[in-house]
Amino acid sequence: MSWLGSLYETYQNMSRSGLYKDLLPIAHTTQICHIEITLNERSEIVDATVIDKENAETLIPCTEESAGRTGTHPKNHPLMDKLQYIAGDYTKFGGEKGELFHEEYMRDLKDWCNSQYLHPKVKIIYDYLKKGTVIADLVSFRVLHCDANGKLYKKYPDKNNVPAIFRVVQGSQSDAFVRFKVIGVDDKAEIWEDESLQQSYINYYLSKFSNKKLCYVTGEIKSCSSNHPNKIRNTGDKAKLISSNDTSGFTFRGRFNEADEAASVSYEVSQGAHNALKWLIKNQGTNFGGRVFVAWNPKGYQIPNLMEDSYDLFFNYDKPQAYTAQEFAQELGHALAGYKANLDYHDKIIIMGFDAATVGRLAITFYREILANELIDNLKYWHSACAWKHRYKFSKDKSPVEFYGAPSPKDIALAAFGIERTNYLEMDDKLLKNVVERLLPCIIDRAPLPYDIVINTYRNVCHPQNYKNPGSWQKVLSICCSLLKKYYFEKSNGKEEWTVEINEKEESLAYLCGRMLAVADALEKRTYTSEERNSRTTCAMRFFTKFAEHPCQTWEIVTKMLAPYIAKLGVHAYHYQKMLAEISVKINPEEFKAAKNLDGRMALGFYAQQNFIYSKKDNETNVNDENKSF
Repeated sequence: MSWLGSLYETYQNMSRSGLYKDLLPIAHTTQICHIEITLNERSEIVDATVIDKENAETLIPCTEESAGRTGTHPKNHPLMDKLQYIAGDYTKFGGEKGELFHEEYMRDLKDWCNSQYLHPKVKIIYDYLKKGTVIADLVSFRVLHCDANGKLYKKYPDKNNVPAIFRVVQGSQSDAFVRFKVIGVDDKAEIWEDESLQQSYINYYLSKFSNKKLCYVTGEIKSCSSNHPNKIRNTGDKAKLISSNDTSGFTFRGRFNEADEAASVSYEVSQGAHNALKWLIKNQGTNFGGRVFVAWNPKGYQIPNLMEDSYDLFFNYDKPQAYTAQEFAQELGHALAGYKANLDYHDKIIIMGFDAATVGRLAITFYREILANELIDNLKYWHSACAWKHRYKFSKDKSPVEFYGAPSPKDIALAAFGIERTNYLEMDDKLLKNVVERLLPCIIDRAPLPYDIVINTYRNVCHPQNYKNPGSWQKVLSICCSLLKKYYFEKSNGKEEWTVEINEKEESLAYLCGRMLAVADALEKRTYTSEERNSRTTCAMRFFTKFAEHPCQTWEIVTKMLAPYIAKLGVHAYHYQKMLAEISVKINPEEFKAAKNLDGRMALGFYAQQNFIYSKKDNETNVNDENKSF
């Protein structure tokens, strides 16, 4: 139950601070409302409107039963609810089961009005609802619409002129949810924003609890909850983290007779913990196909986002800068030191992942508690160990951004298992969330990268023909180099360090082969026009896969195909021929001849050589362009 205790602690700290205005109070939930009724101090309706979707989310009082209501006879909310509950004339206008729902609703509302916790606005709403004219009033204000028989339309006949209510309600207009405004009492007409009314209901509702037991979280005797909140990930989420309604199955068999024997949680703890979690997910959570990840400090201190790449996490997006490795290390250290300064040594960070196996059950798929200083140190290691030069991001004005650092877990997943569609990498949501979760221990605990992710990314690099957009392949290449850098460093116990810059002392065959192929690619591209660069594929890229499998045989083919391009460049080919000669003399002929299936160092060599070539300004000029400068 440590996760529940941590969330309750978080809620208490948030409540005391007074800084979180959108934090849900206990005994309240959010609901999408469709109709707004305005009453005056004499309980008279003065206006009624359809609520637009942008302003529909509303804070409402609730009970244990109503917060997670399901089934054929769902429990009413205490104040704001659907028409079938609040409208005494619901059945008259064609609604079903309206009388029974309305009687229970009015009985509960009357009980609140007769208690010592009565709020004047609640009494005004109750006196209006006693008249039993809600739907008739809404029809007169042209919010609801009836057919010739005086019954509410289930579907509006004129599809070309559909009233507003049908555009906001999913289903029939009789399913509309209603909220109230009360004018003339004070300056807070919106009752869902009235803190005095909220506190009035909290006091009233807590006074009704009689089931007091040991709370497993606080260790105190308190009013315990048996029905815990839903709507955790969003307002439409029906899945619950704590649920014990299966009394006829295997839930308790052989262990317990009642649900609270397994876990007894007080109502205040359950409400506070769930409300804190809802706020954290809404404001700090990251969603991957329904699986939500959130990280936080219970005291409310800001912590780095684990799901972002180095650029989004640490640097100003409006002012892109191409940091060197040394500059990046300095900036990274400064940025993380800022987070560290606000945290005490013993402060903890909690990381949680949630997903729903079924519609009604939410599972904790990932949970980790770690000391703040340890997490920040590990985060620094991750962003340093995977640091590479990337060119796949864009600024707010859509211009390309080059940055040095680690890619995000999502981008790693796309590079490893994504498929290019409509010029962008995409992948199945189920696979994406599983890959991201597998990468979290690498970020949080310095765990080694899963080998299948590394090798699959390299395989994708070796198949550039699978990408129509060259930018997609370049993205996969740079991310692959990030992963290989970390993989080889850890595999060699720190002896093997790779950089974006060419390592002239490196003599591994795969690395040198990658360099040669990059030179061949650049040589041919040098003869292309600007239009051809976007439409033609070089021989080197066409034979990339075969070269990785059988470098010697494939290189013979590539060199023969380069001959016309060398001839076209003339004396300007010397620069490339010189580079090829300098690389080839380092290669052992016998080893080259026997080589098969080059390892990931080929990608590192290709990138380093490519980066070297295209960082030279003079190499940006094509041989066919006018005013050539070599």
